[in-house]
Amino acid sequence: MNRTLFQYKALNVSRLELLRDGSLDQRGFDDLMERLLTEDATFVVDNGASTFLPLWSYILENNVLDSLARAGKRIYVHTVITGGQALLDTLHGFKSLADSTSERNIVVWLNEYFGRIERDGKRFEEMAAFRESEAKVFGSMRLVRRNPDTFGRDLEDVIARKLTLGEAIKTGRSRS
Repeated sequence: MNRTLFQYKALNVSRLELLRDGSLDQRGFDDLMERLLTEDATFVVDNGASTFLPLWSYILENNVLDSLARAGKRIYVHTVITGGQALLDTLHGFKSLADSTSERNIVVWLNEYFGRIERDGKRFEEMAAFRESEAKVFGSMRLVRRNPDTFGRDLEDVIARKLTLGEAIKTGRSRS
């Protein structure tokens, strides 16, 4: 459902259809599992928010994490916490994800684009959702809000042009 990474030519992304008629396509998932189990590579499965729950439910129901662990593979699940009006929704999603796994396999992206990630004077690391789930968090990345007239505009241009940061740095400028 999510074609974002697929649009970045430098990433050499393979597109895989995992949903059919709103449900997980088991054949497509089997193709993904085959690649995960047989290829010596790092995979990023970018399925987007709308398809995450069906995919994660299928992974849990079918003991996929155990199968991958027996094959020497490990899954890290990345989740985003945003500031602003979506803060509570993204905190709830994080907590639900943490409650669904017994492993320390969650990477949290703290995205301040829509505002600071604070509630009642507490930062994310001080919030109950994090404190109760800290043992499940492998790591975190904070994306601080930058000046939209300088850094922000350049980054938006790079994203609009579907360039990696490496490509933008190599060309020495973001604009065409």
